[in-house]
Amino acid sequence: MPSVLADGTDDNLITSVTVGNELPTVGPITCNSYSFTPIAESTILLNCTATVSDPNGYEDLAGIRAEFYNDTRGLPANYTKHYYNDTCSFTQNGTTSTNSTVECLFTIYYHANPADWTMYFNVTDGTAGATGNNTETITIQSLTALNVTHTEINFGSLDLGDTSAQQTTTIKNTGNVELDIRINESLNAGNMTCDGSGSDNLTTSAAATGVRYNTTNSFNFDDTSWKLTSENDLIDVNWSKSYDGSSSAPPEYNLYWLIKIPSSGISGTCTTTTRISATAS
Repeated sequence: MPSVLADGTDDNLITSVTVGNELPTVGPITCNSYSFTPIAESTILLNCTATVSDPNGYEDLAGIRAEFYNDTRGLPANYTKHYYNDTCSFTQNGTTSTNSTVECLFTIYYHANPADWTMYFNVTDGTAGATGNNTETITIQSLTALNVTHTEINFGSLDLGDTSAQQTTTIKNTGNVELDIRINESLNAGNMTCDGSGSDNLTTSAAATGVRYNTTNSFNFDDTSWKLTSENDLIDVNWSKSYDGSSSAPPEYNLYWLIKIPSSGISGTCTTTTRISATAS
């Protein structure tokens, strides 16, 4: 054994070693849902967690960035197709000195594209800037939804034989797919019930009178237009979803309405219920 020269009975040696830096890793990503349908004109909270490890100790972990996207990683944030979270939180889970749990929250808007999305976690080592990552696939389902912003179509007071002033109904596409719509008179077999003494009902789809609607502003009652019937008529409108990259209000579209009163047989107030429903284009 080599000897150590000392002036007295003992002496001290400085002992050192440099430990190499190891890459951090991200374990499987666990989310509160792997397939969900957005909420019309609202948001849903997506919560994802993972165990991240650094062989040099969890305190060497400097930060984590999470992306949720269905385009390409690294592109600008866009609520339709790309979300970021740079404020995910670390919690030391107490099992080992090398592990930590990370939690990332995302608020997903109603107009997020229906598709398979990628959840991406990227953890950074604070010593050398080394990174580790992992991914998970999450499916956003199609949402077919609309919101009719008016509660009634009120044609006012008309005389026999009159054609009304045009009325407007505004409809929002509050889902994440392009819409067509279905329209029907759903209360009384294609009739407006009139409460005048001895009055006939007003047939909404009569050849020369009744109720008409159109997507064209200032349309003429006698022009080619849709008649209000008791059938669930499909209207091919192709109303787009929101493609705005922000948390904007949904796009709005208009339907225009006219009524023409028969020249005889009608009196009182005539009412029915008109149903408008959404269907994917």
